[in-house]
Amino acid sequence: MLNKIKKFLLKVSAFFYPVTCSCCGNLMSAVSKERVCINCKNGFDEIKGFVCQKCGLPLEDGGEHCYVCRNTPKKFYFDKMRAAYLYKNSIRKLILKFKYSDRMFLAADLAHGMVNTLKHNAFFDDTDIIIPVPLNIVRKIKRGYNQAALLAEEISKSVSKPVSEKILFRKKITKPQFKLSKKERFDNIKNSFVVKNGDLVKKKNILLVDDIATTSATASACAKVLKEAGASKVCVIALARD
Repeated sequence: MLNKIKKFLLKVSAFFYPVTCSCCGNLMSAVSKERVCINCKNGFDEIKGFVCQKCGLPLEDGGEHCYVCRNTPKKFYFDKMRAAYLYKNSIRKLILKFKYSDRMFLAADLAHGMVNTLKHNAFFDDTDIIIPVPLNIVRKIKRGYNQAALLAEEISKSVSKPVSEKILFRKKITKPQFKLSKKERFDNIKNSFVVKNGDLVKKKNILLVDDIATTSATASACAKVLKEAGASKVCVIALARD
């Protein structure tokens, strides 16, 4: 009876405040918990096929590793990285809304693809703790939330692993990575993170959650300090790959 009343109230509310897809703007069911329609989700550029076994970079011509990981195998401190989507077209527009337009409710829809990627890659099965890549304090106050933390919470619900934001912190304010060259990104983010409560990561397998991976410099810098604090393994799941 209560569910019927709830559905009725949702339909009444939707009459005055229609629920639309956050991607294309088409009307959606008033009782749907999703905010992205199935047509848009099917149009996202999923990362499929051959990828670098280390950094997850798509490999059009196949192979086990990309040029960077093959020639400089110790360049990245994480053990493995995967991403759900290519950062372009409709998924790119949706991620920008999620990050900069207070669309926090999109976390559930966006994390769905990340969970599918996790399930497809069995090496995430032994995760002990999920840790989101932290924002610096100024950016977090300005934005009001950490998008990686929202994604981590949604992933946690699906894989039943705990999330902690009390371990990894940014210790300095850096320039936005998207404004920098590949080399500048590594220099910019170097020594930017610190681990507190290090006993929580000793001999633990960590799943690091990020939103966008480009050079993977940020994820690598995070993995470095986690490994130095005693983490056994650090794998990375990103929402999209640029």
